[in-house]
Amino acid sequence: MEYWKDENEPIKMFVKLFEEGFKDADLSGGLKKVNQLIWFDYTQDGPNCSFWVDCRGGDLKTGPGKPADAPDLTMSLSADDAHRSWSNKLNPVMAITRKKIRVKGSATGLLKLAPKLKKVAELYVKVLKDEGKEGIILK
Repeated sequence: MEYWKDENEPIKMFVKLFEEGFKDADLSGGLKKVNQLIWFDYTQDGPNCSFWVDCRGGDLKTGPGKPADAPDLTMSLSADDAHRSWSNKLNPVMAITRKKIRVKGSATGLLKLAPKLKKVAELYVKVLKDEGKEGIILK
């Protein structure tokens, strides 16, 4: 991994990113419309390198690891490409087309949130700064 010291570090950042995003009315409203259990699978970088986001039924939850229920959508990529994506430096549609992101299930709802990636990237930078990870912020 180019940006992370171990498999747990990116998951800590990404879970915190979503926890912060849940507090934002615009982002949380968009996520609720997705209405899916999503598993972000980065296990190519380590067996524990994954997290989930549950947007079903109007609730928003997230946590490390694989979800207890079968996910509606699985997004598989490397933790480094996830860092690029959350930093708004990797276009998710192009990455799917080029097989950098492998999708299992319908990503239509999630891809509707792509216009909000700039706002997500701003929040991600804040999370990285709060966690002392300024050195990996992509410019």
